[in-house]
Amino acid sequence: MDRLTPLDDLFVVLERDELPMHIASLMILDGPAPTYEELYESMEAKLHRIPRYRQRLKEVPLQLGLPVWQDDPHFQLAYHLRHTAVPAPGGHDQLRNLAGRLISQRLDINRPLWEMWLIEGLAADQFAILNKVHHAMIDGLSGADLMEVLLDADPEVAIGNPEPWEPSPEASAAQLIASGVAESVKSPARTAKQMATNLDKPKEMLQAAAASAVGTVKVGGKMAHTEDYLVGRPGPHRRWDWAVGDLDDVKRIKNALGGTVNDVILTAVAGGFRKYLLHVGAPLDETSTIQTMVPVSTRPPGGESGGNEVASLFTDLPVGIADPRERLEAMKAQMAEVKASGQIQGTDALLEGAAFVPPMLWAAAGRMASHMRQPSVATITTNVPGPQVQLYMLGRPLRTLLPYVPLGMNQLITVAIMSYNGGITCGVTADYDKAPNCSVLADGIEESLAQLSELAG
Repeated sequence: MDRLTPLDDLFVVLERDELPMHIASLMILDGPAPTYEELYESMEAKLHRIPRYRQRLKEVPLQLGLPVWQDDPHFQLAYHLRHTAVPAPGGHDQLRNLAGRLISQRLDINRPLWEMWLIEGLAADQFAILNKVHHAMIDGLSGADLMEVLLDADPEVAIGNPEPWEPSPEASAAQLIASGVAESVKSPARTAKQMATNLDKPKEMLQAAAASAVGTVKVGGKMAHTEDYLVGRPGPHRRWDWAVGDLDDVKRIKNALGGTVNDVILTAVAGGFRKYLLHVGAPLDETSTIQTMVPVSTRPPGGESGGNEVASLFTDLPVGIADPRERLEAMKAQMAEVKASGQIQGTDALLEGAAFVPPMLWAAAGRMASHMRQPSVATITTNVPGPQVQLYMLGRPLRTLLPYVPLGMNQLITVAIMSYNGGITCGVTADYDKAPNCSVLADGIEESLAQLSELAG
């Protein structure tokens, strides 16, 4: 049976009305828009390449194991494909408002955990596709891989014929219990086997253990830090906006001023947060920072897509520094310190510990955590490299790819960064009522990039 990992399951147990745990992407394409029937036929022909799209979660009785993925015997593609339009004039504001409403709606946990919306009515002869997928089903990096399944590299690709599909028989309660109990026994056994293997390499084992220990201490310390104006319990509704930039420009800034592409992007995000905090009246001085969690993919090169293979690192965005070049230097120093601290290994160690927790207690702890205030980090900033070639859907070129990530348990704003075909976009998610000025943050990111570009000459 294909079973959720502890991290995947955590995204499920955290799910509630005010904390929908899906990720999303908004694709803006040159029109004319396809008909709903054309989109239906195209998706039907591709479903065999993404089997998770026809599977739903099945709980193990008495929570004696983590949930499993099983084929949905009642799967209907028409339920997951939706059709809507923006009001005139079909510009940025209208698309932003509609996408925010659609993103706010939870996925039905009893069905395959995805939706796709065809959005018509955009100005400039364009249309959009909004794709929502639950975080338990797929993480950000494999989400980029999913785009390459849904889209084509050749505009002339014809719609194929759907492959025959019959749902596999559902496992009985007895089979689910037996499999869950067996898996609970095997998971710690696998970890013990890895430890035994490491005993053959004592030097490497000690070095890794030291890095993990230091990283875990640092993660624990970081997770006790809070910042005002960005933390609070979110409500059920979301605002969403975005900033756009040029990846070649980011690389030029990196080459001229030093650091990495990630350093430059995080510096721009810090500039955006600075503008937002000043806008809402936050007192800032030169030493002011806000702490962000940066998810990091741990999937090995060539690893299969699907499921979450991520760790996290924690860093401080230097929002108190007004000068963009000084802000970049501070960000470079921050990231160098983080990379040397063992934080990533430390976070892995925390997650691996879940293998020793009985599933019933793991689920109970997740549900308890979902209802408690979490003074861990002020925001989340995730950076996912997307496809760097021109892609098409039904022969229409994809112009802009915009990412969305959900809010955390005690966060009012998150930022998702994605590159595509030489462009870079930052999707800003915010609580509808407690962070109504998130567009100021998106504008600030673009302004910060422009300032850095001017410094680069």
